Amino acid sequence: MTDLAFTPATELVALVRRRELSPEELMRHTLDRIRTLDHALNSVIALDTERALVEAAAMSARIARGEDPGPLAGLPVLVKDGEDAEGFPTTRGTRAFRDLPAASRDGVHVARLRAAGALVIGKTNMPPLGAGVHTANDAFGITRNPWNPEKSPGGSSGGAAAAVAAGLVALGTAGDGGGSTRIPAALCGVVGLKPSRGRIPSAAPCWPQHICLSGMARTVRDTALHLDVAAGHHPTDPNSLPAPGRSYLESLDRPLPRLRVGVLRTLGVAEPRPEILRAVERTADVLREQGHEVVDDDSVLPGAEDFPAPFLLRQQVLAYHRLVGVFDEFTARRADFEPWFADVLDNGAAVTPADFARYSRHRGRLDQWAAGLFSRYDLLLLPTVPTTAWPAEGPDVMAAVRERTVPISFTSVFNDTGHPAISVPAGLGPDGLPCAVQLVAPHHREDLLLGSALTVEAAHGPLRPPAFASGS
Repeated sequence: MTDLAFTPATELVALVRRRELSPEELMRHTLDRIRTLDHALNSVIALDTERALVEAAAMSARIARGEDPGPLAGLPVLVKDGEDAEGFPTTRGTRAFRDLPAASRDGVHVARLRAAGALVIGKTNMPPLGAGVHTANDAFGITRNPWNPEKSPGGSSGGAAAAVAAGLVALGTAGDGGGSTRIPAALCGVVGLKPSRGRIPSAAPCWPQHICLSGMARTVRDTALHLDVAAGHHPTDPNSLPAPGRSYLESLDRPLPRLRVGVLRTLGVAEPRPEILRAVERTADVLREQGHEVVDDDSVLPGAEDFPAPFLLRQQVLAYHRLVGVFDEFTARRADFEPWFADVLDNGAAVTPADFARYSRHRGRLDQWAAGLFSRYDLLLLPTVPTTAWPAEGPDVMAAVRERTVPISFTSVFNDTGHPAISVPAGLGPDGLPCAVQLVAPHHREDLLLGSALTVEAAHGPLRPPAFASGS
């Protein structure tokens, strides 16, 4: 039997569909691995073992009757705690909601995974309402990076990234409002796709439409499989896109056209560490060797001359929208929220109409800037983050501003513009931690993005954290 812990989701479901691996065998393996290994990570904050085994047995019975088990046949999946999964509380990463009752139904994203045959077994940790690039809260504590427990897996989908990187599950759900899928993927050495705005229906769509639901996986093919299942319009999200009319997984078997690739290294706001720049250079060489035209580009973000003011304004606007989402609870029981997070929400309350006007103008400039880039290029290549993983307790924000290593320097812009972007592992740095690169494609071209990412993945190879790599 192959090493189930690091077998891709595409291969696991193929084994199940061929009856070479039963859903019960896979589930017992998964639950045992979480039980024996997650104490070092604290990535899983809710787990229903009994239900998981019952549902695995039911899936085995379906297969025995000759029923189609679906494209995610019997695959154990963990759900980020910001999404509703029937039977589990949605605590949204804060002690203020830890005692909420279990959700009575799945969100649209989770429901689609279940309908495709996935078995939802638990929830993964996140910072309060996703407001962090590390994963820690007063409800469940700190989540740690499987490459080094003193380091963070990033945030806000840090629990999902740590669980997938450590081989606890092959697929988890995530969400990306400023880099919250791509940043943890980069720090943990897995693949993280932020799809086009609207590609996967949102649970609670609202302006300014930063957040994209997503998956967390170890391979590009697994990422494509997830998108095949999750993508498509839903009436509860009027801004969601129609079904793409193609299989992203099948598109990976078709050759890429010759692409013109723009390489951007700083955006005028960041100074990536040498190991990150080397990862970008190696990836540029890979794309050149594949026959693509690779062009250095020194374009800078609008407002770069005022760094970090545009980033601070953006985060304050996001804080306002987080406050709106919990306004009644926060007003009634502010002390139940983490003190630092309560300060974040207070900062959001201070947003003025003039601030909104400035931010709206900035968003318009970002859209025009990105449109200019994609009039010249078919694909962008950038760092995902300026550094490898920071301490588990979180980065030194003031030092990051001073040293121009702000974690969202390369990611948040594409939440603002809505373009699909993916983080792909690109080797290890001198500190033994994963490096990553980011690819960005034109609106709605996830097919092009995934195909390019597959090329990069094939050249750099997979990563496995040594402490979790042994055993099956």
